[in-house]
Amino acid sequence: MLFMVVERFRNRDAAAAAGAPAARVSEHSAMKLYRFPHSCYAWKAQVALELGKVPFEIADVPYVDRTELVEVSGGMHVPVVVADDGRVLRDSRVILETLAAEDERVGALIPARLAGPVWAYSDWTDGPLEDVLFRLASPGIRGALATPLARALFTVMKERRFGAGIVDAWAAQRGELQAKARGLLAPTLRTLAEAPFVVGDRPTLADVALYAQLAMVAYADPALVDGLGAGLGPWIARMRAAGASAFPRPASRA
Repeated sequence: MLFMVVERFRNRDAAAAAGAPAARVSEHSAMKLYRFPHSCYAWKAQVALELGKVPFEIADVPYVDRTELVEVSGGMHVPVVVADDGRVLRDSRVILETLAAEDERVGALIPARLAGPVWAYSDWTDGPLEDVLFRLASPGIRGALATPLARALFTVMKERRFGAGIVDAWAAQRGELQAKARGLLAPTLRTLAEAPFVVGDRPTLADVALYAQLAMVAYADPALVDGLGAGLGPWIARMRAAGASAFPRPASRA
């Protein structure tokens, strides 16, 4: 059964990726973000909207039953944003590029004079940093999923890409992965010791991207965030003061 579910995910996502134009949802008025609560990419879109003070709704997608997500977007992955005009936007980079171009409230997170370093840092968090942090977070995310089927599906999807027993292997490497993440974040922490935000004196997409990664880690285990560097705490408080939601807590730990 799990094999069939995974194959259905892969086939539908491939079909969605093949279609070029953005779909539209009829009879839609309010912007809506489809997310998994642990998805760093969904959190990236969410925090950008929050800091921009853009009204939107959140739809938490059940990990196994993604029926509504498929009906709306044609795919199985988050984030998906249904814009005010009914357009369906997929992929966090596309979502943010589109919203920044069309809505000055989001565009303000990418000031023209800082666009190069802001996008570069954002892409770094989605690449080298995420590559370590998702491994660090995956065991805790799996444990927080609500049902045995969801946990088994999470495991199968990771094992199909990275090999049998990989989530347990990452759990055993927790200390090593946390140390590697601290090394990657060391230059950022040096910056935050001297400046309020990652690039400049106000939050930018660079801060949004980092906050989203930490939201994923906090969902797995808040103690993991604490172990990434004491200097993150004051910055996290500044981000929350600017409008970012508190890090997510699984229902099982609420």
